[in-house]
Amino acid sequence: MNKFLFYRNPVSALLVITLLGACLRFYNLESLGLGNLFYAATVRSMGESLHNFFYAAFDPAGTISVDKPPLALWLQVISTKFFGFNAYGLIGPMVVASTLSIPITFLASRRGLGVTVGLAAALVIAIFPESIATSRDSTMDGLLMLGTVLSAWILITAVEKHPRLILVWGLIMGLLFNIKFFEGFVLLPAAAIYILIRWREDIRGKAFLIISSGLILLLTALAWIVWVDFLAFGSHPQIMNDANGSALSLAFLYNGIERVLPTEVTIFQPILKPSGGSVSLETWARLWGVGDRGFFRLFTGANASLIGFSIVLGFIGLVVSLIQYKKFFSGPGIFWAVWFLTGVLLFSFSNRAPVHYIESFAPAIAVMAGYGLVNFRTVSGRMYKYVSPIVALAALGYIWMITAEYPGLRFTVYFVAPVVFCIGCIEYIGMLRSWSRHSVPKVLGLLLFPLLVSLWIISFSPRSQITIPNPVMFASANYQGKELTPDTLASWRRVPAEQLISILPAQGDSKYRFGIDGINNAGEAIAFTGESILPVWNEYWRELMITDARLRTLLSSGDVPYILMSHSRFRLGLLNDLTTITDDYCTYDPRLNNFRGWIVLKCD
Repeated sequence: MNKFLFYRNPVSALLVITLLGACLRFYNLESLGLGNLFYAATVRSMGESLHNFFYAAFDPAGTISVDKPPLALWLQVISTKFFGFNAYGLIGPMVVASTLSIPITFLASRRGLGVTVGLAAALVIAIFPESIATSRDSTMDGLLMLGTVLSAWILITAVEKHPRLILVWGLIMGLLFNIKFFEGFVLLPAAAIYILIRWREDIRGKAFLIISSGLILLLTALAWIVWVDFLAFGSHPQIMNDANGSALSLAFLYNGIERVLPTEVTIFQPILKPSGGSVSLETWARLWGVGDRGFFRLFTGANASLIGFSIVLGFIGLVVSLIQYKKFFSGPGIFWAVWFLTGVLLFSFSNRAPVHYIESFAPAIAVMAGYGLVNFRTVSGRMYKYVSPIVALAALGYIWMITAEYPGLRFTVYFVAPVVFCIGCIEYIGMLRSWSRHSVPKVLGLLLFPLLVSLWIISFSPRSQITIPNPVMFASANYQGKELTPDTLASWRRVPAEQLISILPAQGDSKYRFGIDGINNAGEAIAFTGESILPVWNEYWRELMITDARLRTLLSSGDVPYILMSHSRFRLGLLNDLTTITDDYCTYDPRLNNFRGWIVLKCD
């Protein structure tokens, strides 16, 4: 059966695996709404004009550009023009990209590692909980994963068979930079080591190809940045989250060094109360991968169920590969192992590592896990009957431990344990002796846990979203004593934007309908209304979003007729730099302040 499934008809097996992954990703897609409202607002604003489109404008007026490169956002804008500004238009491209990563993972890993490993790797990525949750959101990490595994496939083909394809690889890597800057470069150390080892006997003969590929990578990666910073200086929107106002600085500092090296992340620092004490943001910070650096970050907390179990399987694959080092490291295996280790080390100790960043090396996790699952029995040899029960018990113990904090997932133990026990009994009875040494049931038994987690995510998790800090990701119906219903879990609205617009008359030729504190608040308002709304305060730095002089000019000219401020931020004194300006131009009108939690100022 195993032989027939994996060798005589691998295409059918791959088709079934891809279909499974597609179902998990596309399930009830329309219920996901606009996904991450920060990016939804950007996509909506970019669709307003070619200027906004090219410069990735965050707001419809093109005042500020988003803090990411534009390639994935361009794709989403085009998608919304065909499918509408909804889940299909915004999230659909990421779901499609994530689904396409499944067969490409097979194609990339089967060369050198075999068809069986390729199918096992495809299965791991198809049911990978983090990948499924991330793809069901409008963030661009799903497209990034597709780019990385496509890059891996092209690289391996180039190194093993068609050297000139290394030029195509350089182009893809440059495009990856324009999806999410350096996040796509996690595989570069693995690529460099792989090329040096496999081409060591002819490295001088292939030097021209290697250098040319590097130049193509560099030119493709920096083309948009060079245009924004040098060729279009002064005519582009203000660069978000960069004090230098530079796209190059944004890439290397905010989206580069500051993500890796220990630095202060202002938004997660304690907020001092007027009466003394502070507001702790530690819980949210940890969900964003801040303040919990260390090797066990990926294996504990919310990360454990989303990525921890699959990474453990990846380490089993690493151990198996070391035992079979002559077979494994003589080909592309070295690339997958180094990519896997680079990702684990980087995201264990980096300054900021939200779980959706794992997409940058998810294919390597899948390949290493698949290799271990397929070859574990072979390397165990005669000790398999002793080692196998120990591994099974350790896996069940880990599942029990990591689901203790999340009662909604505890049910998985009661499914996985009987299945693993039954498989063990069948093996020991000898009913599977006619099967090849890598047992299909064993693979399916160990992968039952991530599959059940993925089913939970698409069925019960709020919007299936992990890119917004979400302490109820794996909560039960009465999480921490609070009753949770589908309606309350689906409600993410904070800003009464539509109600405000309905009662705030448009002020002549005003450039903006109103200004609001907070990038995320502005994103929500823009995403749902499409109105030109100005973020006047940056919660990431706790300071004005635009300069003091520019805001005063906008207020004095009447371009910002109203200012909306969060009552809690006002009360905590976080908006003092803003109120110092609004006191000179704006007044409080009790007739406009019927919105709980918000202060509305009218500015003349």
